[in-house]
Amino acid sequence: MIVKHYFFIKKVGVRSGPRVLDRRSGGWGAAAVGAVPASCVRLRLLGRFAVAVDGSSLSVSRTGQRLLARLALNEGVEDRGVLAGALWPEHAGARAQANLRGAVWRLPAALHRRLRLGAGMLAFDDGWDVDLHASERLAGAAAPDLSRRPDGLPASSVFRHDLLPDWDEPWLLLHRERYRQLRLHALENLARQHLDANRPFDAADCALLAIASEPLRESAQRLLVRSHLAAGNRAAALASYERFRRLLADELGVVPGPELTDLVRGVGHVRPADGDHRNHAAMPPR
Repeated sequence: MIVKHYFFIKKVGVRSGPRVLDRRSGGWGAAAVGAVPASCVRLRLLGRFAVAVDGSSLSVSRTGQRLLARLALNEGVEDRGVLAGALWPEHAGARAQANLRGAVWRLPAALHRRLRLGAGMLAFDDGWDVDLHASERLAGAAAPDLSRRPDGLPASSVFRHDLLPDWDEPWLLLHRERYRQLRLHALENLARQHLDANRPFDAADCALLAIASEPLRESAQRLLVRSHLAAGNRAAALASYERFRRLLADELGVVPGPELTDLVRGVGHVRPADGDHRNHAAMPPR
Protein backbone atom coordinates (compact mmCIF):
# COMPACT_ATOMS: atom_id res chain seq x y z
CA MET A 1 0.00 0.00 0.00
CA ILE A 2 2.85 2.36 0.88
CA VAL A 3 4.63 1.71 -2.43
CA LYS A 4 1.49 2.53 -4.38
CA HIS A 5 1.06 5.63 -2.26
CA TYR A 6 4.57 6.83 -3.12
CA PHE A 7 3.95 6.26 -6.85
CA PHE A 8 0.86 8.46 -6.56
CA ILE A 9 2.91 11.15 -4.87
CA LYS A 10 5.50 11.07 -7.60
CA LYS A 11 2.82 11.25 -10.27
CA VAL A 12 1.14 14.35 -8.85
CA GLY A 13 4.51 15.97 -8.17
CA VAL A 14 4.18 16.51 -4.42
CA ARG A 15 7.58 17.67 -3.10
CA SER A 16 6.75 18.37 0.54
CA GLY A 17 3.86 18.59 2.94
CA PRO A 18 2.00 16.28 5.29
CA ARG A 19 3.46 12.82 5.80
CA VAL A 20 2.23 9.41 6.89
CA LEU A 21 4.03 6.73 8.85
CA ASP A 22 5.94 4.26 6.65
CA ARG A 23 5.21 0.85 8.21
CA ARG A 24 8.30 -0.68 6.57
CA SER A 25 10.88 1.66 8.08
CA GLY A 26 9.07 3.00 11.12
CA GLY A 27 9.73 6.53 9.86
CA TRP A 28 7.53 9.26 8.43
CA GLY A 29 6.99 9.34 4.66
CA ALA A 30 5.39 11.98 2.42
CA ALA A 31 1.66 11.93 1.66
CA ALA A 32 -0.38 13.61 -1.04
CA VAL A 33 -1.76 16.97 0.03
CA GLY A 34 -5.54 17.14 -0.02
CA ALA A 35 -6.06 13.45 -0.78
CA VAL A 36 -9.64 12.56 0.07
CA PRO A 37 -9.99 9.12 1.66
CA ALA A 38 -12.77 6.91 0.41
CA SER A 39 -13.65 5.36 3.78
CA CYS A 40 -15.15 6.85 6.94
CA VAL A 41 -13.84 6.33 10.47
CA ARG A 42 -16.39 6.46 13.28
CA LEU A 43 -14.83 7.08 16.69
CA ARG A 44 -16.92 6.65 19.83
CA LEU A 45 -15.78 8.37 23.04
CA LEU A 46 -19.12 8.70 24.83
CA GLY A 47 -19.58 5.71 27.10
CA ARG A 48 -17.18 2.97 26.04
CA PHE A 49 -14.42 3.50 23.46
CA ALA A 50 -15.11 2.04 20.03
CA VAL A 51 -13.86 2.64 16.51
CA ALA A 52 -15.10 1.37 13.16
CA VAL A 53 -14.17 1.87 9.52
CA ASP A 54 -16.99 1.62 6.99
CA GLY A 55 -19.16 -0.03 9.62
CA SER A 56 -16.63 -2.70 10.61
CA SER A 57 -15.43 -2.54 14.23
CA LEU A 58 -11.69 -2.59 14.81
CA SER A 59 -9.71 -3.84 17.78
CA VAL A 60 -7.28 -1.22 19.07
CA SER A 61 -4.73 -1.59 21.86
CA ARG A 62 -5.05 0.39 25.08
CA THR A 63 -2.23 2.70 23.98
CA GLY A 64 -3.82 3.17 20.57
CA GLN A 65 -7.12 4.03 22.18
CA ARG A 66 -5.47 6.74 24.30
CA LEU A 67 -3.69 8.12 21.25
CA LEU A 68 -6.88 8.43 19.20
CA ALA A 69 -8.90 9.81 22.11
CA ARG A 70 -6.29 12.46 22.90
CA LEU A 71 -6.20 13.59 19.27
CA ALA A 72 -10.00 13.74 19.10
CA LEU A 73 -10.19 15.84 22.27
CA ASN A 74 -7.91 18.40 20.63
CA GLU A 75 -10.02 18.78 17.49
CA GLY A 76 -8.09 16.07 15.68
CA VAL A 77 -4.66 17.74 15.67
CA GLU A 78 -1.87 18.16 18.22
CA ASP A 79 1.84 18.89 18.46
CA ARG A 80 3.69 15.57 18.49
CA GLY A 81 5.92 16.56 21.39
CA VAL A 82 2.97 17.62 23.53
CA LEU A 83 1.03 14.50 22.56
CA ALA A 84 3.93 12.18 23.37
CA GLY A 85 4.56 13.95 26.68
CA ALA A 86 0.91 13.62 27.69
CA LEU A 87 0.70 9.91 26.85
CA TRP A 88 4.12 8.99 28.30
CA PRO A 89 4.82 11.59 31.03
CA GLU A 90 7.30 9.25 32.75
CA HIS A 91 9.70 9.29 29.78
CA ALA A 92 12.00 11.96 28.36
CA GLY A 93 11.20 13.65 25.05
CA ALA A 94 13.11 11.34 22.68
CA ARG A 95 11.80 8.17 24.33
CA ALA A 96 8.24 9.49 24.39
CA GLN A 97 8.49 10.41 20.69
CA ALA A 98 9.71 6.90 19.91
CA ASN A 99 6.78 5.47 21.83
CA LEU A 100 4.43 7.66 19.82
CA ARG A 101 5.86 6.42 16.52
CA GLY A 102 5.49 2.86 17.73
CA ALA A 103 1.91 3.41 18.85
CA VAL A 104 0.92 4.82 15.47
CA TRP A 105 2.72 2.00 13.64
CA ARG A 106 0.82 -0.63 15.65
CA LEU A 107 -2.60 0.83 14.86
CA PRO A 108 -4.69 -1.17 12.40
CA ALA A 109 -3.66 -0.25 8.87
CA ALA A 110 -7.10 1.22 8.15
CA LEU A 111 -6.48 3.75 10.96
CA HIS A 112 -2.78 4.57 10.84
CA ARG A 113 -2.94 5.58 7.19
CA ARG A 114 -5.74 8.01 8.15
CA LEU A 115 -3.31 10.04 10.26
CA ARG A 116 -1.23 12.89 8.87
CA LEU A 117 1.99 14.52 9.98
CA GLY A 118 3.09 18.04 9.12
CA ALA A 119 5.23 20.72 10.80
CA GLY A 120 5.64 18.60 13.92
CA MET A 121 1.91 17.92 14.19
CA LEU A 122 -0.04 14.67 14.18
CA ALA A 123 -3.62 14.92 12.92
CA PHE A 124 -6.65 13.08 11.62
CA ASP A 125 -7.21 13.41 7.92
CA ASP A 126 -10.66 13.99 6.43
CA GLY A 127 -13.41 11.53 7.11
CA TRP A 128 -13.27 11.06 10.90
CA ASP A 129 -16.70 11.10 12.56
CA VAL A 130 -16.36 11.59 16.34
CA ASP A 131 -19.52 11.21 18.45
CA LEU A 132 -18.23 13.73 21.01
CA HIS A 133 -17.98 16.44 18.35
CA ALA A 134 -21.50 15.70 17.08
CA SER A 135 -22.87 15.89 20.63
CA GLU A 136 -21.11 19.19 21.28
CA ARG A 137 -22.48 20.65 18.05
CA LEU A 138 -26.01 19.59 18.96
CA ALA A 139 -25.72 20.98 22.48
CA GLY A 140 -24.50 24.32 21.16
CA ALA A 141 -26.87 24.56 18.20
CA ALA A 142 -28.73 27.83 17.82
CA ALA A 143 -31.85 26.08 16.47
CA PRO A 144 -34.85 26.64 18.75
CA ASP A 145 -35.88 22.97 18.72
CA LEU A 146 -33.21 20.44 19.66
CA SER A 147 -35.64 17.67 20.58
CA ARG A 148 -34.87 15.60 17.46
CA ARG A 149 -31.59 14.60 15.88
CA PRO A 150 -31.10 14.88 12.12
CA ASP A 151 -31.54 11.09 11.89
CA GLY A 152 -34.93 11.30 13.63
CA LEU A 153 -33.86 9.79 16.95
CA PRO A 154 -34.50 11.69 20.20
CA ALA A 155 -31.74 14.20 20.87
CA SER A 156 -31.57 12.95 24.46
CA SER A 157 -30.01 9.72 23.13
CA VAL A 158 -26.89 11.72 22.23
CA PHE A 159 -26.49 12.84 25.85
CA ARG A 160 -26.97 9.52 27.64
CA HIS A 161 -23.28 8.89 28.35
CA ASP A 162 -20.38 10.78 29.87
CA LEU A 163 -16.99 11.05 28.21
CA LEU A 164 -15.03 7.80 28.69
CA PRO A 165 -16.25 7.43 32.30
CA ASP A 166 -14.04 4.39 33.06
CA TRP A 167 -10.74 6.07 32.11
CA ASP A 168 -8.51 7.76 34.70
CA GLU A 169 -5.93 9.57 32.56
CA PRO A 170 -5.04 12.96 34.12
CA TRP A 171 -5.26 14.75 30.73
CA LEU A 172 -8.84 13.56 30.36
CA LEU A 173 -10.29 14.95 33.61
CA LEU A 174 -10.90 18.55 32.54
CA HIS A 175 -12.29 17.45 29.19
CA ARG A 176 -14.65 15.06 30.95
CA GLU A 177 -15.91 17.67 33.42
CA ARG A 178 -16.36 20.25 30.66
CA TYR A 179 -18.43 17.83 28.59
CA ARG A 180 -20.36 16.71 31.66
CA GLN A 181 -21.51 20.26 32.34
CA LEU A 182 -22.36 20.78 28.67
CA ARG A 183 -24.33 17.52 28.68
CA LEU A 184 -26.29 18.41 31.82
CA HIS A 185 -27.22 21.85 30.49
CA ALA A 186 -28.27 20.30 27.18
CA LEU A 187 -30.49 17.73 28.92
CA GLU A 188 -32.16 20.45 30.99
CA ASN A 189 -32.73 22.59 27.91
CA LEU A 190 -34.28 19.59 26.17
CA ALA A 191 -36.53 18.95 29.16
CA ARG A 192 -37.77 22.55 29.06
CA GLN A 193 -38.45 22.29 25.33
CA HIS A 194 -40.43 19.10 25.86
CA LEU A 195 -42.47 20.74 28.60
CA ASP A 196 -43.18 23.76 26.39
CA ALA A 197 -44.33 21.34 23.66
CA ASN A 198 -46.55 19.37 26.08
CA ARG A 199 -44.33 16.28 26.04
CA PRO A 200 -43.99 15.62 29.79
CA PHE A 201 -42.80 12.02 29.48
CA ASP A 202 -39.92 13.03 27.20
CA ALA A 203 -39.15 15.87 29.61
CA ALA A 204 -39.02 13.44 32.53
CA ASP A 205 -36.61 11.19 30.59
CA CYS A 206 -34.21 14.09 30.03
CA ALA A 207 -34.46 15.19 33.66
CA LEU A 208 -33.78 11.66 34.91
CA LEU A 209 -30.70 11.37 32.71
CA ALA A 210 -29.33 14.55 34.27
CA ILE A 211 -30.21 13.38 37.77
CA ALA A 212 -28.52 10.02 37.21
CA SER A 213 -25.29 11.91 36.49
CA GLU A 214 -25.69 14.46 39.31
CA PRO A 215 -28.35 13.50 41.91
CA LEU A 216 -27.89 16.73 43.90
CA ARG A 217 -28.56 18.97 40.89
CA GLU A 218 -31.65 20.87 42.01
CA SER A 219 -32.42 22.41 38.62
CA ALA A 220 -32.82 18.90 37.18
CA GLN A 221 -34.92 17.80 40.14
CA ARG A 222 -37.27 20.76 39.57
CA LEU A 223 -37.70 19.74 35.94
CA LEU A 224 -38.54 16.19 36.99
CA VAL A 225 -41.22 17.42 39.42
CA ARG A 226 -42.62 19.76 36.76
CA SER A 227 -42.74 16.86 34.29
CA HIS A 228 -44.71 14.68 36.72
CA LEU A 229 -47.14 17.49 37.44
CA ALA A 230 -47.58 18.25 33.73
CA ALA A 231 -48.48 14.59 33.19
CA GLY A 232 -50.99 14.72 36.05
CA ASN A 233 -48.91 12.41 38.24
CA ARG A 234 -49.11 14.25 41.54
CA ALA A 235 -48.04 11.27 43.63
CA ALA A 236 -44.91 10.84 41.51
CA ALA A 237 -44.16 14.55 41.86
CA LEU A 238 -44.44 14.33 45.65
CA ALA A 239 -42.34 11.17 45.79
CA SER A 240 -39.59 12.79 43.71
CA TYR A 241 -39.63 15.84 45.95
CA GLU A 242 -39.43 13.75 49.12
CA ARG A 243 -36.54 11.65 47.82
CA PHE A 244 -34.60 14.77 46.96
CA ARG A 245 -35.42 16.42 50.29
CA ARG A 246 -34.07 13.41 52.17
CA LEU A 247 -30.99 13.23 49.92
CA LEU A 248 -30.14 16.89 50.55
CA ALA A 249 -30.61 16.46 54.30
CA ASP A 250 -28.40 13.35 54.42
CA GLU A 251 -25.65 14.56 52.11
CA LEU A 252 -25.45 18.32 52.72
CA GLY A 253 -27.66 19.10 55.70
CA VAL A 254 -29.67 21.62 53.67
CA VAL A 255 -33.22 21.79 52.36
CA PRO A 256 -34.75 22.23 48.89
CA GLY A 257 -35.06 25.80 47.71
CA PRO A 258 -38.40 27.61 47.62
CA GLU A 259 -38.70 27.32 43.84
CA LEU A 260 -38.83 23.54 44.10
CA THR A 261 -40.91 23.41 47.28
CA ASP A 262 -43.51 25.80 45.86
CA LEU A 263 -44.09 23.39 42.97
CA VAL A 264 -45.57 20.78 45.29
CA ARG A 265 -47.06 23.04 47.94
CA GLY A 266 -50.77 22.34 48.06
CA VAL A 267 -50.44 19.07 46.14
CA GLY A 268 -50.28 16.95 49.28
CA HIS A 269 -48.42 16.56 52.54
CA VAL A 270 -45.12 18.34 52.01
CA ARG A 271 -42.30 18.78 54.47
CA PRO A 272 -40.42 21.84 53.14
CA ALA A 273 -37.52 21.26 55.50
CA ASP A 274 -39.39 22.37 58.58
CA GLY A 275 -40.86 25.49 57.31
CA ASP A 276 -38.45 28.31 56.80
CA HIS A 277 -37.10 28.21 53.27
CA ARG A 278 -35.77 31.72 53.43
CA ASN A 279 -32.61 30.15 54.88
CA HIS A 280 -31.65 26.94 53.11
CA ALA A 281 -28.44 26.19 54.95
CA ALA A 282 -28.50 23.87 57.92
CA MET A 283 -27.84 25.40 61.33
CA PRO A 284 -24.24 24.85 62.36
CA PRO A 285 -23.70 22.47 65.28
CA ARG A 286 -23.31 24.09 68.67
